[in-house]
Amino acid sequence: MKLSVIALALVASIGAAQAQTQPHPYAMNQAPVAAPASAPGWFTRLPEDTADMIFSAAVGSSVDEQMAYDKARIQAERKLVEMMSSRVRSNVKSYRNDRGDNMQESTEIVVNKTADGELIGAQRVDSQATFDGRVYRVYVLLRYPLAQNNSLRKEREGAQSKRESDLRAARAQQDLERETQRQRTEAEAADRRLKEEIGPRSDAPAPAATPAQTVNTTEGPVKLMDVDNAEYKQKRAEALTKPGAVIGQTTVR
Repeated sequence: MKLSVIALALVASIGAAQAQTQPHPYAMNQAPVAAPASAPGWFTRLPEDTADMIFSAAVGSSVDEQMAYDKARIQAERKLVEMMSSRVRSNVKSYRNDRGDNMQESTEIVVNKTADGELIGAQRVDSQATFDGRVYRVYVLLRYPLAQNNSLRKEREGAQSKRESDLRAARAQQDLERETQRQRTEAEAADRRLKEEIGPRSDAPAPAATPAQTVNTTEGPVKLMDVDNAEYKQKRAEALTKPGAVIGQTTVR
């Protein structure tokens, strides 16, 4: 009796195990789980910097492969700029309070790191991309040639130097023309002064004085006041041509 019960229980357990291993006919498809890819060796251990070049590596991740590459490249370029022109300033504040058997101490450290530089001629040495079914992960290795090894930077600096030389030459030419004109003007002015001081005088007769204008009135001829204001004379002449014009004279003693 006991043996039959044990055999029945064993058969039931085997049937349950088979039912669990069989997939459901309408079960959801499971996405394959990809094994995480390891980082390349040059990312964990950068190539050694030399006197001719320095290296930088970075990683970027995104659902878009191009965006992941751009993020990694920007991070690597930022590291190169920091290596060449970073400035670090730190401010440390320390406070200590002693109260017999109880002492309190606190320290505050503020670090400010800034980098401002121009990166020309950075070269991509290697890159590696992985995809886990959802996110792209891109590793980028950059190399930056130094000094005379950077052909792009040499070309850029050469063009900038030529531009500066052209501007300096144009400024020098302008200054030379201004100085030449100034000297010519001064020489002409000095020559005129010299002619006025010791040169021959002009024999042309002095201009004759303009006779004073006389107007006939009912009281006889009246001599108009002689003035040098040409505008006043013109207005006076126009007024005298009008009918019923009146001429008044006042003598102040």
